[in-house]
Amino acid sequence: MKITCTGLVYVFISLFLNTSCVKAVFSDDAFVTDWQLANLGPWKKIIPDSRDHNRVLILSNPTETSSLVSSFNVSSGQILFRNVLPFTIDEIHLDSNDHNAVVCVNSSSQQWQKFNLHDWFLLDEGVNNTPATTILPQPLYPNEQIFVNDNELHILNRESSLAEWKLELPQGFNKVEYFQHEDPLALVLNVNDTQYIGFSINGTELIPAWTRDESLTNVVDYVVLDVFDSKDVELNKDMIAELDSDSLWNAYLLRLTTNWKRFMSLLKENHFSPGRVFTRLLALDSKDTVASDLKFGFSKILIVLTHDGFIGGLDMSNKGQVVWKLQLDIDQGIRIFWTDKNHNELVVFSHDGHYLTIEFLNNLPIVKLRSALPVRKNVGSVIRLNEHQYQYLIKFDNANHLLFTLDPRNDTDALVSSNHYAGSRIFITEHDKNGIYGYLIENDMIEKTWQRAMKSSEKVMAYGRRDETNLNTLGITLGDKSVLYKYLYPNLAAYLVADEELHTVTFNLIDTITGEILITQEHNDSPDFRFPTDIVFGEYWVVYSYFSSEPVPEQKLVVVELYESLTPDERLSNSSEDFYYDPLTGHTNKPQFLTKQFIFPKIIKTMSISKTTDDITTKAILMELEDGQITYIPKLMLNARGKLAEEMTNEDKKEFLATPYTPVIPINDNFVITHFRNLLPGSNSKLISIPTNLESTSIICDLGHDVFCTRITPSGQFDLMSPAFEKGKLLITVFVLLVITYFIRPSVSNKTLKSQWLIK
Repeated sequence: MKITCTGLVYVFISLFLNTSCVKAVFSDDAFVTDWQLANLGPWKKIIPDSRDHNRVLILSNPTETSSLVSSFNVSSGQILFRNVLPFTIDEIHLDSNDHNAVVCVNSSSQQWQKFNLHDWFLLDEGVNNTPATTILPQPLYPNEQIFVNDNELHILNRESSLAEWKLELPQGFNKVEYFQHEDPLALVLNVNDTQYIGFSINGTELIPAWTRDESLTNVVDYVVLDVFDSKDVELNKDMIAELDSDSLWNAYLLRLTTNWKRFMSLLKENHFSPGRVFTRLLALDSKDTVASDLKFGFSKILIVLTHDGFIGGLDMSNKGQVVWKLQLDIDQGIRIFWTDKNHNELVVFSHDGHYLTIEFLNNLPIVKLRSALPVRKNVGSVIRLNEHQYQYLIKFDNANHLLFTLDPRNDTDALVSSNHYAGSRIFITEHDKNGIYGYLIENDMIEKTWQRAMKSSEKVMAYGRRDETNLNTLGITLGDKSVLYKYLYPNLAAYLVADEELHTVTFNLIDTITGEILITQEHNDSPDFRFPTDIVFGEYWVVYSYFSSEPVPEQKLVVVELYESLTPDERLSNSSEDFYYDPLTGHTNKPQFLTKQFIFPKIIKTMSISKTTDDITTKAILMELEDGQITYIPKLMLNARGKLAEEMTNEDKKEFLATPYTPVIPINDNFVITHFRNLLPGSNSKLISIPTNLESTSIICDLGHDVFCTRITPSGQFDLMSPAFEKGKLLITVFVLLVITYFIRPSVSNKTLKSQWLIK
C-alpha cells in the first residue's frame, strides 16, 4: 500500500486532534446569569402560624381587585410561597372543622376562598355561606413584653419582667412588625416603612439575620445605564484624538506611540518576563467574569421607577443587587427619561403634575430640581418627542395636552415658550380603548389631524407601532433565488378591536400619518374578551394573540407578513418617478399580505420582540404567560408563507431556514427562560429586551411586581466562546499545522512539477 505525504499529514492531524482536541463546551447558564427580585410589597397584616413558630402569613400589596398572601419564614427571611387572590382580603380565619385550612374573606362582597395551610392549595371557594371559622390572633406591638426606651428596644422576661434582651434601634426605625418569644425567638422590625430586618439570638445578643427591602415593587418604567471598562474609555479617547489629528501621518504616529506605551505597560506589569506575558495571553478567563461582562456589554445598571415613587439602580451583572435607592416623595411615578446623551441626568414625571431632574455625582443620584408643570392636572402619559432634545408631549387624564420642553442651558430647567423647534413637523399617534388619534406638532403647536373612534359596542384591545430596527435586507430570498420584497414603510401601526355585540376581533393596519386603514382582518370564532390580548409589530410582520371559544377553547396566535408584492422579484419602492411614498399627497402603495393562524397551549398575557445590536440575529417573540412563566418562539416558526410538509416543493425546501406549517406550536422547555421560578409579574408588567455588545445575545427583563432578568440567544451563541475554551491547545494546533505545512511544501511543489512533466 502506497502512502503519500498528504495522507501522512491527514493521519498526523487526526491523531493530534484526537489526543489533544479543543474542548469547547457551552454550559447552561440557568440560575447563573438570570436573577429575580421576589417582592412582597409593604406588609399590611401578619398572622402567626400556631403550628410552626418559624412561619407566618403575610397580607401585602393590596389593589382594588386583588391581594397577595404569602407564607414567610421569619427566622431565615425566606419566602415559602406566594399566591395572588382575585379579590381584596379583610381577614384570614382558621377553619373550625379543619385546622390545616384557612379561609380568606372579603366582608363587603362576601367572597371567600379556603386553602390548605401547608401548600396553599385551593380547597373551596364561593360567595356567602362562609365556612365556620375561628379568628386567628394578630399580635399588637408594643405590649407588656416589648417597649422602647431611649432608642433601645427592651424585651422582658415573662416571669421576672426584667429586660432579657436589649437592642439599639436602627436609624429610621418605624415599628416592631412581628415578635414571638417561643424557641426560636423571632423579631422583625420595620425601618423607613419599606425595609424589614429580622433578628436572631447569638448567645446573649440580638443580631440581624436577614433584611428585605420592599420599596422596588410595582415597577412602572425604566432606563438602562451602560457600565464601561476604564480601558475601553481610554481607548475611545485615543480614537477620538486620532480622528481630530491634522493629517493621516500624525494619526498613525499617535496610534504607534500609544500602542508602544501599552506594550511597555504590559511588560512592566509582568516584570519584563516574556514567559509571563505569553502565559497571560493563554490564561483562561473563566474566573474573570467582571472583565468579560464589561467587554460583552452585560454590565449595566437597570434604573427602575416604581408606582410609589422610588427609583433604584440594580446591578444586572451582580444578580440585580440594589446599588443605590432614592425616594422621590411623589404620589405616583409615571415615566423616566435620560435628558442627555452621556446619561448624566434623568427627568421623572409624576401623576400629580410634578417633574424632577436627577443628576449623578460619583455614580449616586441627587435630586437637582423639583418643580410643577405649568398646568396643574393629573398626568396620564408622557411621550418623548426628540431623542435627547428635552421635548415631551404630556397627556393629562382629561385628554388635554401640553408641549413641555426642558431648557438644558438653564440650571433651573424652566419651560421653554419660544419656538425652539420652529419648522419641524412631528406626527404623534395615541390610543385608548375608545379610539386611535393622530396629532401634528408644528411650531410648538399641537393639532389633531385624524381619529378612528370606536362604536359603543367596540373597544381597542391592543395597539402596537412598527418596531424601529436596523434594515439588513430588503427582501426574502426564496428557494429558486427569487426575492419577495418587504413592505418597509415606517409610519405604520396595528391594533385589535373587540366587538362585544358581534363577538368578533378585528385586526387593522393603519397609516399613522393619515389615519388610513390599509389592511383589515376579522375573526369570528367567538373570542373570549375575559382573557388578555396583545400585539407586536416587527420589521415587516405583525403577531397578535387572542383567546377564542370555537371550535374549542384555545389560545390563538396570528402572524401577518407585509410585502410590496406577492409576485417574486417585483419591487415597487424604487426611485422612479412613477412611485414614491408620500401619504400626504396620496402617493402610497398599500401592502400585500399573507397570514397564518396558530394554536398555542397556554394563555398569553403580553408579548414583546427581542432586540440585538445590529438586528442580524433571528427575532424571537417573547411571551409572558398568564401563569407567570416567560417563554419565547423564534419568528421563523411563525411563518405566514409556510406550507404543510406534504405540500412543500423541492424549491420551497431550498429556502434558507424553511419550516413547514404546523398549526399547533408546542412549548419547548428549552425556551422557558423562567425555569421553575415563582414569578409574580403584576397586572401592568413590562416585558423588555436590552441589546448587548454581542449580536447573538439579548437581555430579557420582566418588570412589574417582581423584577426578573436573564439572557437569550435566539440564533445560538455564535459570537462567544465558552469560558472553558482551551485557547492554548488551539494555538498549539495552529503552530503544529504551520510547521507541517512548512516542511511538506517542498514535497508538494516537487510532485506538482513532476506531474506537469508526466514523470511518475
